[in-house]
Amino acid sequence: MKTVKVISSDKETKKWFCKSSIEMHEGAQGKEMELLVVFRDIAYQEIKGFGGTFTQASAYTYSRMNKDIQKEIMESYFGKTGLKYTIGRTHINSCDFSFGNYAYCDKEGDVNLETFSLDCDKDYVIPFIKEALNFKGEKISLLASPWSPPAWLKTNNNMLKGGKLKTEYYEVWAKYFVKYIQAYKKEGIEIDMITTQNEPHAVQTWESCIYNDEEEKVFIRDYLYPALKNANLDTKIVIWDHNKEYAFQRAKYILSDPKANEAVYGIAFHWYSGDHFENLSLCREFFPSKELIFAEGCVELTTTATTMAMKANSASNGKCTAIEGPWEFGECYAHDIMGNINHGLNQYIDWNLLLDETGGPNHVSNFCSAPIMCDTINQKLIYQPPYYFIGHLSKYVPAGSKRIAHSKYTSDLTINTFLTPKDEVVVVVLNTTENEIPLNVKDVVTDSIFATNIKAKSITTFIY
Repeated sequence: MKTVKVISSDKETKKWFCKSSIEMHEGAQGKEMELLVVFRDIAYQEIKGFGGTFTQASAYTYSRMNKDIQKEIMESYFGKTGLKYTIGRTHINSCDFSFGNYAYCDKEGDVNLETFSLDCDKDYVIPFIKEALNFKGEKISLLASPWSPPAWLKTNNNMLKGGKLKTEYYEVWAKYFVKYIQAYKKEGIEIDMITTQNEPHAVQTWESCIYNDEEEKVFIRDYLYPALKNANLDTKIVIWDHNKEYAFQRAKYILSDPKANEAVYGIAFHWYSGDHFENLSLCREFFPSKELIFAEGCVELTTTATTMAMKANSASNGKCTAIEGPWEFGECYAHDIMGNINHGLNQYIDWNLLLDETGGPNHVSNFCSAPIMCDTINQKLIYQPPYYFIGHLSKYVPAGSKRIAHSKYTSDLTINTFLTPKDEVVVVVLNTTENEIPLNVKDVVTDSIFATNIKAKSITTFIY
C-alpha cells in the first residue's frame, strides 16, 4: 500500500493548495470502472520549466512596493514555497507594457550602432531581473523578444503600427541582437534564447513589425544566425512567437530549408486565437527535435472589469485599486497550459509577472491581468486565480520531468500525467464542470489503484 499526496483547490471553498492523502492499493480492488490509466513507462517530451515575463511595467510596479512585499513577490514566484519559476522572458526595446516606445539605438543612420545603450533598461528591467537571479541563487533561463526594431530601420519609420524591417538593414538588425546579448552579458544576465519578432502577423497600435514566412527565414538563415556564430554566442533562435493557428505552417516553411533548420532551436507560440492544440501536435510530429515554447498569454481587462476595479475600495478616495479576478480566469490558464502540454509543450512562459492596480502601466491602454496584481496605493498583493492554477503544475512538476501516457474515461476532465526525475508520478486533474466526478487512478506498471472524487470547479494534483 502506498500513500498518494493530494493538493486541491476548488471554487466552492476558495481554498488553495489544500493538502490531504489517499491510500493506493495493489490490484484492481473492484474499481475497474471510471478509470484514468497511467503508463509511466511511456514517456514523451521533457518539461523544461515554467516562468513569467520581466516587462518594464512589471519591473516598475515591483519598484513601487515596499521591501517586505518585494521579498514576498520573489518568494511567491522563484522561491521554494512559491511557483518555483526557472525560466523567463523579457523585451528587446520597448513593448506595450513600457512607459512609451524606446530603442537602444535611436540615431538614424548609425549602422555601426555606436550609440547603442541599455540605459532605458537600467532603471527598472535590469535591476528586477538581477534581483530575481540573486534571490533564486541559480540559473533562470531567459528568452528575449523584440516588439519592433528602431523606427529608422522600418518601412513605416515608426515603432508602432506594423511596418517591416527594411531589407537594406537586415545585417544591422542582426548586429543589434548581438549588441543586446553582449550588453546584457556585461550586466551579468545571460540571454539563452531569442525570437526574431513578437507576433509577426499582427499590426498593433503598439510596437509591432511584420514578417512573412520567407522574410523570417531569410533573416534567420542569412543574417541572424551567422551574426551570432561570428560573435561566438550560443544564444538559441526561436521562430514564430505568435498564435498557435499558424505555428505549424510557419515552422514547416522555415524548417524545410536545411540551413534554416540548423539555425532554429524551437517554435514559440501564444494563445490569443483559441486552442489549436493540433498545430502543436503537428510541430511535435514533424519536428521532434525542436522545443515548443509557450511565450505569452494573459487575460485582458475588459472595459467592464476595469470599471469594476475603478469603483472597488472606496477608501482609496476614488483611485483605482486592484481586485481579484474570477475563478474562470484560472480555468482559462489551466485549460490552455494542460492542453499545450498534452500536445508537446516543453516550456511555459506567462506574460507580465506583475501589474499595478490598473492592469498596467501600459502606454496604449492595453490593460491586462497578471497572476499577481500589486495594489501600490495600499501596499498589498492580490493573488489572482491564475497564480494558483499555474502552481498546481509548476510547484510539483520540476524541470526534467517527462510527460507520460494516460487514458481517461471522460472528456469532462482535463488531465496531465508526468514522471519526475525522482521517479514520482504527478497527475493533474482539471474539472471545469458543475458536477463532482468520480475517478479511479490506475498505474499499469505497478498494478496499483486509488479511488477519488474530483470536486466541481476544481484543480487537483496527485503525487505518488
